[in-house]
Amino acid sequence: MNHELKTLEIAKIYESQGYFEEALKIYSFLDGRKTSFEIRAGLERTTKRADDKSQGCHPEENISRLYQEWLELMVLKHRLDNFKKLSQSPV
Repeated sequence: MNHELKTLEIAKIYESQGYFEEALKIYSFLDGRKTSFEIRAGLERTTKRADDKSQGCHPEENISRLYQEWLELMVLKHRLDNFKKLSQSPV
């Protein structure tokens, strides 16, 4: 990444979009050059979020995983609804 693009604003944008590792790199770069409250706070936030993110550093990967989980839940709900209908019908 170019040094010109490593700004606090870019780091905040990356962080808000879920690109925590990229934001962490920029915050670390900025912290080495100039320390401020905002940079320190950004470092702490993104370090925690990057560590917590075991599925990967890109939101696209999380969207795919969440969509798969949602589909599985929809199938299970459909099965449960069918079971309820069958159990309520007279034999």
